[in-house]
Amino acid sequence: MKEITMSELARQTGLKSSAIRYYEKEKLIHPIGRKGLQRVFSIQIIDQLALIHLAKQAGFSIQEIRSMLEKPQSPIDKNQLKQKALQIEEKIVEMKVLSKTLRHVAQCSFDNPLNCPKFQKILSAVKRECLTNPPFIEKNISKKSS
Repeated sequence: MKEITMSELARQTGLKSSAIRYYEKEKLIHPIGRKGLQRVFSIQIIDQLALIHLAKQAGFSIQEIRSMLEKPQSPIDKNQLKQKALQIEEKIVEMKVLSKTLRHVAQCSFDNPLNCPKFQKILSAVKRECLTNPPFIEKNISKKSS
């Protein structure tokens, strides 16, 4: 079995040793032994770290990632993946609207965007969205105070 030390793993992946130790502490990865004072991992750990990175980029929590990695032979929860994909798609739409708004303000002929009728329409739409769909934190605060 090919093996890799933590320092070599850090060099090859670009991760800091502290990140690798964190993933180990969180039980996302496991060393196969030691070489002197260095932890040694199976070379397949590089694929596992890539999977962890991908899952983090997709917005999965450490706990969700751990749950997926603990049962490698179990079927993938495709509904969970579809839900995460929908969340990403919603975020993309939000970011596109935000980008378009910033570009408008940057190119707007009005010195103050609050005087721009088009920007006022954008603000009205944002206010309606805030009133009908409050952010996660506001939802949680209102639930706790009930």
